Amino acid sequence: MKLSTFAIALIASVTVAPSFAKNIQLQPVTENIETQACLTAANQGYQKAMRLVRANGFDADEFSASVRCNGESLRTFAFMYRNNVASTDAKKVALVAKNKNAASQACLEALSIGKDEALEKYGLSGETVICNHKDIADFVRAYKSKNVEVRMTEE
Repeated sequence: MKLSTFAIALIASVTVAPSFAKNIQLQPVTENIETQACLTAANQGYQKAMRLVRANGFDADEFSASVRCNGESLRTFAFMYRNNVASTDAKKVALVAKNKNAASQACLEALSIGKDEALEKYGLSGETVICNHKDIADFVRAYKSKNVEVRMTEE
C-alpha cells in the first residue's frame, strides 16, 4: 500500500466589510476536517481547533504542521481572527504534495487527469493509494472542484 500525505491550505472565502473589521464572514468551501479546523480556530481559538482535530483521530502536531488556512498556519489564523485581522485577499483551497514520491504526485494529478490515468502515469495501477487518509477515488471526489488549486511542490 502506498501512503501519501499532503499539506493542505484550506478554508474558503473571507469577506471583509469595508469599514468594520468585526464584520468578517467565513464561508467554507468544503466540510472536511481541515476546513472545520480552520473555522473552529477562527471562531473559537487554536486550542478548540486542536481538540476537534484530536477528537477526529488525527495527530495534532502533524495536522497543525501541515494544514494552512488561507495560507497561514492554524495558530496564526486563530490569532488573526481573535484580533480581527483578516486578509482581503481570499485564497482558494490549495493542495500541496508533502513529498515527491509517486503516490503523492499521483494523488495530485488525479484531480486534473483522473484517477486511472494518474495511477497509470506513475506506475501504480492496481495498487492501493491513500491520499490524505482517503482512498484515491474518495480523495478525487472530495477535492475535484474549481475552488482547488493544485501545487506539485511546496512554494
